[in-house]
Amino acid sequence: MDQDQLYQCELRGSEFAAIRTLVLESTGISLSESKRELVKRRFSPRLRALGLDSFTDYIEYVKQNFDQESSHFCNAITTNLTSFFRESHHYDFLEQVVLPAWLKQGRGRKLRIWSAGCSTGQEAYCLAITVLKMIPDAHQRDIRILATDLDENCLAKARRGAYEVREFEKLPQSMINEYFERDHVMVKSMKRDAYMANDHLKALITFNKLNLVQSWPMHGQFDVIFCRNVFIYFDKPTQEKILKHFSTYQVPGAHLCLGHSETVPGAAAIGYELIGKTTYLRKGG
Repeated sequence: MDQDQLYQCELRGSEFAAIRTLVLESTGISLSESKRELVKRRFSPRLRALGLDSFTDYIEYVKQNFDQESSHFCNAITTNLTSFFRESHHYDFLEQVVLPAWLKQGRGRKLRIWSAGCSTGQEAYCLAITVLKMIPDAHQRDIRILATDLDENCLAKARRGAYEVREFEKLPQSMINEYFERDHVMVKSMKRDAYMANDHLKALITFNKLNLVQSWPMHGQFDVIFCRNVFIYFDKPTQEKILKHFSTYQVPGAHLCLGHSETVPGAAAIGYELIGKTTYLRKGG
């Protein structure tokens, strides 16, 4: 079978059901029936790369070689849509409420922020910019931003921190000049003008791979968790499980920010109070 034929492999209902199960078990992402064509489009290149004749063959390959194939499998199904200062009200809340309150508590207290589901890194860099705007000497204090994602390709881009110039159209030039440097990126084998986050900005952030539905290796507590536009991919039981896990990493008074279309009906029972637009306060008790 040639490459064009491989690319046109049909995805039968039983194969789609098996892939949905594998995706749910390995990533926690719950795929609806409407995602069948997306699954076919995302996984067809792996069939071609592996020289497999059908999705059934690929499913068996994944089961038998999951350790080797897991990165390709997970990367294929994750969706990564992000931009600089997306849903800006959360950054405003960080700048106007969280950071002033933290500053009042004195220099000795540490500050920990987590970007959970950081995608290609724009959110993490925006968090670092917001911190540096309020706390110019942040590097001399105990301040760290953890940024995690399941997709290793996204993490590679995030660590490099280079983005096409067009992504900066809504940012003031003064901000770009302070935190970024001219660079280039390759897009479809063509060199494009870009800006790269400077070392001063990168120094506040640690990028790590993390699957939210598996065990978490971190220790300590987070003052703020950004987990935006991630819950929409999980079913309600998985959402509540992750939220409960978040609660063990946050002391009363900490904050959690979700995406604009995300709500967790059981949040109050877990210990989170909605205090603003998709902004939650970790309560005591």
